[in-house]
Amino acid sequence: MPKPHRHRALFSLSPVLFKNSPIEGRGVFARRRFEPGDVVVAYAPKQRRLDADDPEAVAAAATKLSLLSERRFVIVPDVSVPGGWLCNHSCEPNAALYSDGEGRIQCMRSILPGEEVTIFYGWVTENQPERDPCRCGASNCRKFINFDVSDDDALKLLGDSIDDPGLRARIDEYTAYLRSIGQEQVERTIYGTLLAMKARLG
Repeated sequence: MPKPHRHRALFSLSPVLFKNSPIEGRGVFARRRFEPGDVVVAYAPKQRRLDADDPEAVAAAATKLSLLSERRFVIVPDVSVPGGWLCNHSCEPNAALYSDGEGRIQCMRSILPGEEVTIFYGWVTENQPERDPCRCGASNCRKFINFDVSDDDALKLLGDSIDDPGLRARIDEYTAYLRSIGQEQVERTIYGTLLAMKARLG
């Protein structure tokens, strides 16, 4: 009698695996090799897109899981369905988050089977210097995920430029690091945050 044909479970065909991570919680792990430019996984296979000014979108931002797309929409993932939103932060990421369209995680450097897929969060915080301790374990780990700016920093702006040598040096050092990992766009967020803080402070 012939042996019954065994069907492979559909999830086994996925290029990634979602499982517990040594960094934090669950993470995303490669099942196959990825090369720079490859799309690794969708940010949120199941999602809702809300107008950026929708009160629900503003509230969702507090969860740190929402994603601003094209500056007009906020993608809110259905967290019952795993996706790229589970990627952990690393100070030496092997992938990047792209927010255009439906959102995606894209390979930046070769990722081997079994390797955790990591991205750079790029959070800029206000007056919370130690809000997000980093556990990525990279040799160049910066100890904290967030880059914090204070009210005092904002008051050091002259127009839209920085005249304070200490603050200038700190931002220059961070900008050099951002460029080394292909995340220089975060510099604009830092300046935008400082300008908004200065406007509030008068």
